[in-house]
Amino acid sequence: MRLSAQILQSAEQRTNPLSERELVLRSLAIPSIEHLSVTRDQFDSIDFSNNHITSLDNFPRLNRLSSLYLSGNDVERVDARNLRKNLPGLKTLVLTGNRVGGWDVLGDLGVGCPGLEFLSLVGNPVTRRQHYRLYTIHKLPSLKVLDFVKIKQSERERAQRLASSAAGAAMEADARTEARASAATAAAASLNGEIVNTGESNTFEPGEGKSAEESFATQFTLEEKAKIREMVANADSPEEIDRIEGLVKRGIFPGSSMTAGGGGNGEKKKSADVGGEDVENAAKKQRSE
Repeated sequence: MRLSAQILQSAEQRTNPLSERELVLRSLAIPSIEHLSVTRDQFDSIDFSNNHITSLDNFPRLNRLSSLYLSGNDVERVDARNLRKNLPGLKTLVLTGNRVGGWDVLGDLGVGCPGLEFLSLVGNPVTRRQHYRLYTIHKLPSLKVLDFVKIKQSERERAQRLASSAAGAAMEADARTEARASAATAAAASLNGEIVNTGESNTFEPGEGKSAEESFATQFTLEEKAKIREMVANADSPEEIDRIEGLVKRGIFPGSSMTAGGGGNGEKKKSADVGGEDVENAAKKQRSE
């Protein structure tokens, strides 16, 4: 189930045991993070537990957000740039029972979450790798608690020694190799996303995409994309966001027609079509005369 504006609007809101204002999005089979700008940055915590999220990315600017709970998902990638830019106050991240396996993901967490204090990776493949705890402590020096165990000063010193050793250098080399492999996989997935797979052909089709995301990626200029993001961020209701998404999926730039019913590219396209009909009718009339 996609995380739509309607789901966000109707989701449970509560004060959790830590006295945080929390948005509850548990067990909804959500595949990816989207439309969180609808929350208007009104929550300290968001609970995404027990969904199907594979990547920590696509967050809008949420200055208030300090806690993210994603136990029981399929997270294996992290967008460090997105997290660092849009979640500056993130202190707690629970990724228990996910699919984090690479050293490179720990490095991305360190870059993307420079103020993180509590992290759980219990049940992830990376925890079975040698020197996991020391490597994580080195990469995220702001951490106070890792996997529900308080970090000791002696561990920080051992992590520093590991980082300066030959073993640490080998781990960094492995992290760079894993990062390149992840980038190649992501690039391949992005290319596959531009192929229309209808069962009849694998030809890229210009115009309407099979999803709003695909049309957004392929049908608009950088300037138009920036304006569309701004429209979504400033939307007054979930219905308006869905309307923007519908136009984007059809390859039409929403423009001012979203609120005033005119001025957008969609209306220009319609006008062009009407003009074409007028020319055709005039030609028929001329031939009949």
